[in-house]
This record gives sequence, C-alpha cells and structure tokens, in this order.
Amino acid sequence: MRKRLFTLITAVLFSFVLFCGCSKEDKSSLNKYLGDYSYSGSAVCMVYEPMEGETDDNGNPLYGVQYREITDYDGLVASGNTLLIYFYSSMDNRSAQVTAAMEDLSVAYKDKMSIIMLDAMVYRDLMGKYEIEAVPEFVLIKPGQADKKFDCSKSDYWTINDVVLWLAENGIS
Repeated sequence: MRKRLFTLITAVLFSFVLFCGCSKEDKSSLNKYLGDYSYSGSAVCMVYEPMEGETDDNGNPLYGVQYREITDYDGLVASGNTLLIYFYSSMDNRSAQVTAAMEDLSVAYKDKMSIIMLDAMVYRDLMGKYEIEAVPEFVLIKPGQADKKFDCSKSDYWTINDVVLWLAENGIS
C-alpha cells in the first residue's frame, strides 16, 4: 500500500515537473541568505542546483536537491521570494517520509518557490507565531500577501497531494 502511494505521488510530482509552466524564481538571490551544505541543521533551504563534482557522460553538471544552511532567516523571509516553510520534528521518525516528499516538491516547484525546513524543537517562537499545534506543518509566504498555514492538525488524514492542491489554491501550480 505505501509503495503504491509513494509511486502515485512520485508520478504526480513528475507530471508537474514536465507539464507545468515556469515563472522562474531567481535562486541566485537566495545565496546571500544561505551557507554551506547541511543535512543535519535545524534551519535549511532545499535548493535544486548543480551537485558539486557530479557530471554526466558529456561533462554536463548533474542537478539535485541540496540542503543549504539558512544563515539569515529574517533576510530570507524579507527577500521577496515565495517560500514554503516545512516545520518538522527531528524527534519524530515519520518526518522522514514527509521530507522525502518535500524534496520532490522542491524539484517540481523549483522555479516557483523555495522550501525551507525548520525544526519545530528549535523554532518554537515561529511555531507560536503561526499558531502551530503539531508537526508536520506548512506555511506559505508570498510577497505582498498574508502568510497562509496548511493546518494539518484540522484533518484526521492528509497526503502530500492535499498539500499540492492547497498550493494550487494559493496560486502555486
């Protein structure tokens, strides 16, 4: 059952990558708010970029999702980029499944928004600001608009497809 669900989610996300229009968000503008690669940091940004030292047979760079430490959270939020904050818990093993799906979303929406991961155990102040009761949780930040919360806790059951639909309802497709 889980394998089928994962395959279905992957197929849907792959379809988004192939068929959705692109409104290119300039990722280079994020670099001044990001530091080194960090796969264990409490605040990271998923960035789809060339993988250092990796090339195909023709010498072209290979791309992948890289986790970059956020060095200036306030600057990143004020940068005018569309952001999806993914609150997770480093103490909860279930977050790994959602994190994998978020990597897929970061590829599918690479030209539309950036996904940042915040460990809820560390960023309790932001949990309070957004009135988040449980993780995982998602907050969409779009320039010139009020921040919007997905509100996972109001649903008994949700999937990453529900997050995709919520993003579309909020102008991210």
